[in-house]
Amino acid sequence: MAGTYKAVFFDADDTLFDYSRAERTALRACLREFGLKIGLAACVEAYRRHNRDMWRAFERGEVTQGTLRVERFRRLAAEFGIDGLPLEKIGLYYLEALAGQPQLLPGALTTVRALAKKFPLALITNGIASVQRRRFSASPITRYFQAVVISEEAGMAKPDPRIFEPALRTIGVSAGDVLYVGDSVTSDMAAARNAGMDFCWFNPGRLPVPDGHAPVFNIARLQELFSRRTM
Repeated sequence: MAGTYKAVFFDADDTLFDYSRAERTALRACLREFGLKIGLAACVEAYRRHNRDMWRAFERGEVTQGTLRVERFRRLAAEFGIDGLPLEKIGLYYLEALAGQPQLLPGALTTVRALAKKFPLALITNGIASVQRRRFSASPITRYFQAVVISEEAGMAKPDPRIFEPALRTIGVSAGDVLYVGDSVTSDMAAARNAGMDFCWFNPGRLPVPDGHAPVFNIARLQELFSRRTM
């Protein structure tokens, strides 16, 4: 592979960053701050459903990030029959708590550090800039990336292939020169396909490849990027 690709791009959350842990910690803080009588496990499960649905609507261009930030908590409150919550205040508090969570997934730092010796790297994420920038700046992994592109700043979101353009320009490569590593079918895998970019699916659950997609690599652990002659 080293003779094939000229750069490696990564998704951030649930690929390198432990978003599930960050999300759970931020939700726990919200439950305490606002005195919500919801069990943490039930809250996390419901929030993830509503948050996933809202992000997919955002990826389809159906809602703005401003709507997303509040609507996911409106739906959560409705599910548990809670009225009168200050939804915007909760949404802002949640983002503040989330911004302080830079935890990485196992193997992320060592994998990225090793790859950076061979390739220029870029980080491409659908996210809220104020949250992602703080999380990234607190993490030792970010120093290894020559470009960081956040959807809110770029003005478009994956699966729109134009989100890759700032990183491609900065590094000086074309889409066909890049391997993109990510976990999401609807966001990452679709964006790579739309851009004509080879895709490595980070698939720790070992799910079957969806119809209409053809990742070049399918890995369950980040360290597998160095096995099977992928690098």
